[in-house]
Amino acid sequence: MILDIRTIVFSYVLTDIVCLAVVILLWFQHRKRFAGTDLWIIDYALQFAALFLIVLRGMIPGWASIVLPNALVMIGAFFGYLALLDFAGARRNQMFNYFFLACNIAAHVYFTNVSPSVEGRSFNTSVGLLVIAGQCAWYALAGAPAALRPIMRWIGSVFSLYCIISLLRIGHYFILDAHRVDFFAPSAFDASIMVVYQILFVALTFSIVLMYNQGLVADIRAGEDKFAKAFRSSPYALTISRLYDGAMIEINDGFVQISGYDYDEIIGKTSIDLNLWVCDEDRKAVVRETAEKGHFPGREMIFRRKSGELLTGFFSAERITINSQDCILSSIDDITVRKKMESAQRQSETMLRMVLDNLPIGIAVNSIDPTVNFSYVNDNFVQCYRISRESIAVPDGFWEAVYKDPVAREKMKRKVLADCASNDPNRMHWDNIPVTRRGEPTTFVSARNIPLPGESLMISTVWDITAQIRADQEIHRLNAELEQRVRERTDQLANTQMALLNLVDDLNQSARDITSANQSLETVNKELAAFSYSVSHDLRAPLRSIDGFSSALLEDYGDQLGSEGKNYLDRIRRATQTMGQLIDDLLNLSRVTQAEFYRQDFDLSAMVREIADAQQQRNYLNDVILDIQDGVIVRADQRLIHIVMTNLLDNAWKFSSKTGNPRIAFGATEEKGETAFFVQDNGAGFDMNYVGKLFGAFQRLHRAEEFPGTGIGLATVARVINRHGGRIWAESKPGNGATFFFTLGG
Repeated sequence: MILDIRTIVFSYVLTDIVCLAVVILLWFQHRKRFAGTDLWIIDYALQFAALFLIVLRGMIPGWASIVLPNALVMIGAFFGYLALLDFAGARRNQMFNYFFLACNIAAHVYFTNVSPSVEGRSFNTSVGLLVIAGQCAWYALAGAPAALRPIMRWIGSVFSLYCIISLLRIGHYFILDAHRVDFFAPSAFDASIMVVYQILFVALTFSIVLMYNQGLVADIRAGEDKFAKAFRSSPYALTISRLYDGAMIEINDGFVQISGYDYDEIIGKTSIDLNLWVCDEDRKAVVRETAEKGHFPGREMIFRRKSGELLTGFFSAERITINSQDCILSSIDDITVRKKMESAQRQSETMLRMVLDNLPIGIAVNSIDPTVNFSYVNDNFVQCYRISRESIAVPDGFWEAVYKDPVAREKMKRKVLADCASNDPNRMHWDNIPVTRRGEPTTFVSARNIPLPGESLMISTVWDITAQIRADQEIHRLNAELEQRVRERTDQLANTQMALLNLVDDLNQSARDITSANQSLETVNKELAAFSYSVSHDLRAPLRSIDGFSSALLEDYGDQLGSEGKNYLDRIRRATQTMGQLIDDLLNLSRVTQAEFYRQDFDLSAMVREIADAQQQRNYLNDVILDIQDGVIVRADQRLIHIVMTNLLDNAWKFSSKTGNPRIAFGATEEKGETAFFVQDNGAGFDMNYVGKLFGAFQRLHRAEEFPGTGIGLATVARVINRHGGRIWAESKPGNGATFFFTLGG
């Protein structure tokens, strides 16, 4: 009994609905992150519409159930190709595809209305899918940017399988003796092809989900790299410590340099362990304010290096969240040099005051407004004008003491105001000022007035004109330098604080982005697990039907079918059983990356011996020699490693089954400074020219008739080893057996 093609197509429609729902979920989750997601929805929607119209064949006009579905299938496949290009950010000239689609649809009209032929239409559809799927496979595996090919390799593999099935259908067309006019007429070959297409459609959906999942992981890693680079390259000493116990979980090179400790000496330790704080009250204040307010404003504090040397640091802290755990991001700007410079500056100012007090010329600091008293005068200034300090201390005392004539006094005041308001240095070179000294005739002195920048003050100097010029220039230069240094240090401090705040904002945003991405990734993994469960049940139902009805047909009508008919049914049953095994292996392969991971110490030798005993009971191998090294202890996930050893020993048993005096060995050896484990047999072996295909899914180096299998086992092994951070490789010669080596990382 051949399974009804209409039933298969109907089940295909149901599967398409589930797959379309998955793609729509992807669109909701990733439409802003990845381009091309909307094109996948169009592809899947068109495929669904095509299958639905095919189911209605006989109930609606022929053009709507034959020509239109083919057009929808071809156009949908083309949208899938465009989705791949959009995902990679590529642009291609599509004139060839537009022309090809038009020719394909026209050919379908011909095989429908002019020369009706189911086989002709199947041939035309197969050619169309071969061309479109071939472009998809080539781009995903070879044409895409190198960075994206690992992400797209699974989808490229599925499209490659589409090409293989299309080639089988094309070859089948040329060996047919009879041609059908009814698509739903019984056909074992077409029924099998439809089931395979259904499986590939599910596999394509799974590959799309995996591609987006891996793309999301790549984005997360890029965000983490950005955060790490900003953290590492900061010119300040940065640390991240847990709030609840103060243990440092990350530091940058700046902290290593100023503390004097090595990286390994710091990680996991607290500032108390490292004796960093000179004043423990400062540390308590930082923890208290950061916990209560979320940040600690910048403040100068004293720290101790590993050598015991003290340093002055401008310390600030911010509370951040990493992996749902409260942490403190601390920043220390080593201002020891700056503090020394400030101390030197204060010393310079003190020295300046001493210089001013002891200069042989008169110096005064007074307001630009002549009515305001002097704020400073030195002894030489008082002596120069022959006035008392008491006179200078009262309002207008200086002017009244120097200028007895009220008219001359007011004139001089106006001149001072005008000259200072003009901001013209040439108007500040006052010479031959008449000064009336007590009991002495009127003499003249030269004076210079220097307004202080940003102040309403000026420095007045009085001296012999020759000495006065030199002193004026020196004082001006010295004060300009001091003011410039003050401005530079002030600007630097302001820029430092602003840069630190910006860095903290960036780090907080990165942390939020990483948290959001992790939540999205967790949601996708849960949906992928639910989808895998649904697929495993929905796909097995039609396979069980095919196998069951084929078995019933053999039992009830075996005598009527003849040897050739029985052979056909046997082949159908073997194909369905192989497909069932393939589904199981694919699901196992996906679960390897989703399962929880837990390392523990266990005896790998005992595990190997147990698996080998079970294998010998299932598949007895005459005179087999088992050479299992004792006492091999590993630290790994015991359940996942059991999968690895089962697959490797199954392969060793299978490929040694046709060898006289079979021998299978297990042990451990040193390989490039790390421990490598191996499984060795003296069986059929393989050509090392094809070793690159060995650990890919669906890759086989031997014919299925000679050594059966699905080609998934070694791909599963490779994934488990990758999860452990290890590597796997093989060495072999045809006819001389094979050895598989693997490591398990740290």
